[in-house]
Amino acid sequence: MTIIHFAHANGFPAATYKTMFNRLPESWQILANPQFGHCVEFPVSQNWMYQVDELIHYLDRCDVDEPVWLVGHSFGAVVSFLTACRHPEWVKGVIMLDPPLVYGVKRYVVQSAKWFNLMDNITPSKLARIRRTQWHKEDDIEGYFAAKKLFRTMDKRCIRDYVNSATRVEGAMRRLTFSNQVEADIFRHFPHNLKKFAGKLKCPGLLVGGTDSHVSSSADRARFAKDNGIEVKMYAGGHMFPLEDPEGVAALITATLKGWIKR
Repeated sequence: MTIIHFAHANGFPAATYKTMFNRLPESWQILANPQFGHCVEFPVSQNWMYQVDELIHYLDRCDVDEPVWLVGHSFGAVVSFLTACRHPEWVKGVIMLDPPLVYGVKRYVVQSAKWFNLMDNITPSKLARIRRTQWHKEDDIEGYFAAKKLFRTMDKRCIRDYVNSATRVEGAMRRLTFSNQVEADIFRHFPHNLKKFAGKLKCPGLLVGGTDSHVSSSADRARFAKDNGIEVKMYAGGHMFPLEDPEGVAALITATLKGWIKR
């Protein structure tokens, strides 16, 4: 059986990707930890190391008895890569969808920002910390998010899936289910140590960058890919391209994994 674990982007519960999941082969088993960072056993940690443990714990709870294919978007792409490096016995291959990478000299800037508590100045953590977290239940929440810059190019079905998975009605209000404080902490603990994992990936890897995305420089992508023997492809769209074109990305994932399975 083909088993996939999909790791979501920061702030976007796994069910946000429902439209994409529905386009993957029906015979595949799709696993997805609903929301990273919300389990008291695995609080958000430096360089996301506890989130790697959280992923393995989730797979163990799912009674997975064979290695799986890891696919992840943004934060989830990096966690998937780190998991493949630290626990190669669990992983057959990894697909990274627009991972945020700090490689080379810039990693020292991030490390210094952590030391001096300046991560709010160089990541979206401050915005996450102060973001709106509740609305009246009768408000047009889909319209509210669709007007935001990050959501503006997303497929409307994915925006609806986001609203359904990231918010819930409580009395007269609709509130976020993905803690904005957890979201901020994930940004603050962005890995600066990816270089230490160079050469440790023992399975096939693919990095897919968005042509209009700015979360990683082309130089950082190239150095990271070279150090880890990872293929690089570019996909039309911004950082949120898996939610802009869910059918196309599902087709890319399907073709990639089928190709690896045939090897």
